[in-house]
Amino acid sequence: MKLIALGDNCIDYYRNTGEAFAGGNAVNVAVNAAEFGADAEYMGSMGSDDMTRIICNALDSRGIRRDRSPFLPGRTTKVCRYDLIDGERRYIDVVIGETWAGPPTLNAAQMEGLALADIVVSSCNAKMPECLAVVEQLPPVFAYDFGEKEKYRTAEYYDVVCHGIDLAMFSCTGMDKSEFRDFCAPLHRRGIVHVLATMGCAGQFISNGSEIVHCLPEPVDAIDTMGAGDAFLAGFVCRLWLSGWRKGCPMAGKTLYRALKAGAQQAAKNCLREGGFGYKVELPTVNKQ
Repeated sequence: MKLIALGDNCIDYYRNTGEAFAGGNAVNVAVNAAEFGADAEYMGSMGSDDMTRIICNALDSRGIRRDRSPFLPGRTTKVCRYDLIDGERRYIDVVIGETWAGPPTLNAAQMEGLALADIVVSSCNAKMPECLAVVEQLPPVFAYDFGEKEKYRTAEYYDVVCHGIDLAMFSCTGMDKSEFRDFCAPLHRRGIVHVLATMGCAGQFISNGSEIVHCLPEPVDAIDTMGAGDAFLAGFVCRLWLSGWRKGCPMAGKTLYRALKAGAQQAAKNCLREGGFGYKVELPTVNKQ
């Protein structure tokens, strides 16, 4: 099972504790997929600063392939700043600057690698919506994390990114089954095969277009919720692929439920370690301000 996580890398900095961790949606997904047993690869653009070396060391320590992620001279790694309060992260802002390495470029080597994967996972944080149409038409199943922000839930954004998505995941507040059905409607109309909503302590809903399945979360005393959604997504897609999921194929409710349980277990495991996946780093003072 070959999984490629396509997208961002970053340093997550906790302002109120002074701690920093290697992270980024795609990096977190790759690490958790590897823990689930996948042959995992991170694919994205890398800078050439000290923080890039931290990201590379983190990936190497977890056995994640990264050789199709080009280093861009003079470019830097973004820093996402949070406060961590009672295990919950609260977003402050992101420090990018004019020299940020930017989104993946999708060169020939990257496209060749993507075509040979079993699963490709990306997200709104990859910042490459106009490039997704070609990726979504490749043979691997394609999963996309729309995150939690309303700007990624507009008809205009859906029209840009929805060209062959096998799984669309959203971080949501709690809703009932009827509300979720209404939420899914414009997505299924655009050809999305499965729509998944993670709702914190309210659990998860998933729709295959004809059936809606609900699953409750795994109870855990969280140390840190950073990366929980990425861990869930990694566990879910890996379990579903092992259950026979392939491109364009809607899966039955019982199979979806088992995959939801696998995702919840991976998320619970991730909540018992610090940061996106437990790789603590020393961040230069200049990047903490």
